[in-house]
Amino acid sequence: MKLNMWMIANRLKNYEIEARIDKDAEPILNSTLPYYAPGCVYISQLSNDIICESDQGSILIRDMKLSDGYLLIQGIFDWYQNWLDEVDRAIMSNDFQSLAQLLQRAFGNPVMIQDSNYCLLGMSGPFGKNGIPPEWEYIRENGQISMEGYNFMSSALKFSDCVYRQNVRRFCGKPDSLMPDSGLHVTITFHGHDYEKLTVLESNRVFNVGDICLLEYLSRRMAIYTAAVSGESRKYLDIGIIESLILGEPVPPDKVNDFQRIIKGQRPGAFAVLLINFSDKERKGDPRALKFVKNIIFRQYSIMFCNIVKGELMLLLYSQNPYILARQIFHTVTQGGRKKELHAGLSCLFYELSELQYFFDQAAYARSNGKEIFSEFYNLASDYLMEASGRQRICACEPVLRRMWKEDEDKMAYLKTLQVYLEEERSSKRASERLYIHKNTLTYRIKFLKDTTNWDLDDPSTRNYLRLSLYALEKEEQLAQKAKIN
Repeated sequence: MKLNMWMIANRLKNYEIEARIDKDAEPILNSTLPYYAPGCVYISQLSNDIICESDQGSILIRDMKLSDGYLLIQGIFDWYQNWLDEVDRAIMSNDFQSLAQLLQRAFGNPVMIQDSNYCLLGMSGPFGKNGIPPEWEYIRENGQISMEGYNFMSSALKFSDCVYRQNVRRFCGKPDSLMPDSGLHVTITFHGHDYEKLTVLESNRVFNVGDICLLEYLSRRMAIYTAAVSGESRKYLDIGIIESLILGEPVPPDKVNDFQRIIKGQRPGAFAVLLINFSDKERKGDPRALKFVKNIIFRQYSIMFCNIVKGELMLLLYSQNPYILARQIFHTVTQGGRKKELHAGLSCLFYELSELQYFFDQAAYARSNGKEIFSEFYNLASDYLMEASGRQRICACEPVLRRMWKEDEDKMAYLKTLQVYLEEERSSKRASERLYIHKNTLTYRIKFLKDTTNWDLDDPSTRNYLRLSLYALEKEEQLAQKAKIN
């Protein structure tokens, strides 16, 4: 890895130095030598100090011997090379949290990596004296940028005066706002497509040319790999795997699993289906009009799948919090005065792409039956559960509850407790007597579920949804056991 003098100076922050470096220094230095040579750092003794020189300028290090100085500067070259090898491994394995921590070591400032839709991939501190900015705290908790944060970053980057190569930009923060710190931002782009977004805050150390060169270098490195991953996923889209799943056509399970693996990488999250259409019957399903809306979305976001299916503009979302992402996308689309023209429906969260057909139907049900211009199936699920049957009904169960029932055997006692608790109209006394457990045990289990799932058991609609979901899941389990016996 080639360095410039600024990058070397950044690794000498614990030493007393005097730097006189060309402000436009490029990363062209290969190593250090005890004599002058082009593309190298020349080390010499100057009284009790040493001086490191190249065509880009000099760095004076106080109170150091020549032999120690040579080892120190050469060690910096070795450090960057070892660091780059670790960065490559993190990129290749999609381990974005490790990548954020590695980048923080090099920049000495907080780092955040997001996908092209501003969903969190990795974040690393420590933060400066002002602590974590409010917007970064929001992103860390919700896995997705807020609407206010999105508007701020869009404006800050759009009107940025400092734009460098590889789309690296310097943005300015605003005191007492969502983003009080300034920083550097780069969108990883390849052949016109956006992939990841990398942001470094200027909270611990002031940026210099070395940071900009390093970010440019990383942008090139990440673009090559992310483009390869995108190409891999593209082959599944080209054979119409999404359309086939929605239409209920047979798709080899290995293809579905491979495609799902590519989408997820190592990111925690869930899928959701967002459908957008016109409310006017004459324009509803109009391909040309929906294509125009699709182009608006593509200018702002990079959705894995966004196409017209069954007369609906369908978006397949994958995020730690798809609900926030969906509302943000719909807000963007309706900013131009189209709020009354468009209606949207959002499915429940789901985790298996093979079930896509059922969640497409949920989003369509929400868009058609919701009273708001943006309707979530979650709020209509109780009515749907009473009408549906078979697999359609199981997929409509409360998503967190369904996942716990299916994947977490340790929590089955908690869910059975919840079922009896709801059947007894939240009477702890009657429920504990029926379950033959102490009242304190019941109270603990219910509190645990409320704290870990954010279910509002004081809300009648939530209780009804949970009660119906528990009933449907229990019936499915009984039928499965009966089928095994027969």
